[in-house]
Amino acid sequence: MERRREPRWPSYYRGRISFANRFSTVDCIVRNASAGGFRLAVHNGAFLPDEFDLAIPRKSIEMRVRSRWRSPVAMGVEVVRAAAVPEPPISLAMARRIRELEQANVSLRRRLDERD
Repeated sequence: MERRREPRWPSYYRGRISFANRFSTVDCIVRNASAGGFRLAVHNGAFLPDEFDLAIPRKSIEMRVRSRWRSPVAMGVEVVRAAAVPEPPISLAMARRIRELEQANVSLRRRLDERD
């Protein structure tokens, strides 16, 4: 009997579980996902706390999750709170180039307005 509220889709992403104020981390594989939870392949999941942080670097997401079920090699978790991992800052050279392009854009718009 299917008890899930949302459909799941297969995935194969590297994940990182962290707990104890991020002093302890465990690697895992996100095997399938839904809007509200994940199935994680993890060694010795029985030793993990009931609630922990899960990061999926490839998707640039980090979230707080709660355990729903466990087995010796896998566990199901539900999302408690999700937050996007902040984007890394752009380089100074990139910021300068963006500024140059914005100024060129303003100049071109003025020239087009003068033609009308």
